[in-house]
Amino acid sequence: MIAALRHGGARARAHARALLAALATLAALATLGALASTTLAAQELGKPRLDAVRVAGEAFGGAYAGIGGFVLGRYVGNGIADLVGVESEVTRRRTGYAAGMLVGGAATAGAVYLIGSMGNEAGDFNATALGTGVGFVAAVGIAQMFLDPDGRPRAGMSTRMRWTAINIVALLPAIGATIGFNSTRRFQ
Repeated sequence: MIAALRHGGARARAHARALLAALATLAALATLGALASTTLAAQELGKPRLDAVRVAGEAFGGAYAGIGGFVLGRYVGNGIADLVGVESEVTRRRTGYAAGMLVGGAATAGAVYLIGSMGNEAGDFNATALGTGVGFVAAVGIAQMFLDPDGRPRAGMSTRMRWTAINIVALLPAIGATIGFNSTRRFQ
């Protein structure tokens, strides 16, 4: 399917749109299900209840921190590649991308953990980091389907499809981190 998207067939793009819509719906339902089950379990076990504002703050704060971390990490990674004398543009770009993923992942997990740990609640940072990693794997898979090798939207994609794909890729690591943190939430 990825090869068909790269060649730009109308039928392949229609299948991709349907797949993206299904994935977005599945992610929304999974998030709602996780939040509902966590709330019910919290009531039974004496855990803190989920606060919608806090969860939204974790998800969006983590997403913005991850985007900023990715940009900063990519800049530093490209600078390091230049300092060590990397001549290949592909290697330089991959080094920047890898550094961006590492710094962005750490920023996402850290922001979600810090926002979630405000007040008298705490969670497990390892679960938060694991959720970030799972979200990054899902984001990379979607990015491979909808973005070209340089990370730009493919030619022929509608503006709505481009923004939808980019937002999903940006939000998935933070959503994973938020689920990871809130699955281990407890009173301090």
